[in-house]
Amino acid sequence: MSSDSIRTIADARGDTAASQKRLTIRVSREQALDSGVWVWTGLPEGYPGSAGGRTVGELLEEVEALKHFMTGEDPATEIAVDYIYEVADVPVEVLLDYQHGRAARDKAAEDLRRANDELILKSRATASALRAAGLSVRDGAALMGLSKSRFDQLST
Repeated sequence: MSSDSIRTIADARGDTAASQKRLTIRVSREQALDSGVWVWTGLPEGYPGSAGGRTVGELLEEVEALKHFMTGEDPATEIAVDYIYEVADVPVEVLLDYQHGRAARDKAAEDLRRANDELILKSRATASALRAAGLSVRDGAALMGLSKSRFDQLST
């Protein structure tokens, strides 16, 4: 196995005993010699074989079906695939910059979801504590900057 193309990374749950494999596929668009049709070809870095399709979607499906065969890994092993797209007249950096931006956005969205979940729990605890202290719905809502109906939902 090539350590450049398939790497072991710590499982996202923090369980260092569990691991996930990663496979890098270089994707390019080329014209088939026999038919002249434009196809997408994926070559695994450090492994023999290839995958292909008339569309990127077909290529991705084929890589998913073949990734364990390409790497020689047990079918039960999780393998995440990283794609490097090489499109004529489009610098690789353009797609990488987009992918990094999208990953940053996705992480920010996940952080926001987590913060909202935490805030909901704190809001319920705060609203309940204010009601238990004898505050009216109107006063509790004003203290928390909420509508009376939202405060009432949180405190019950």
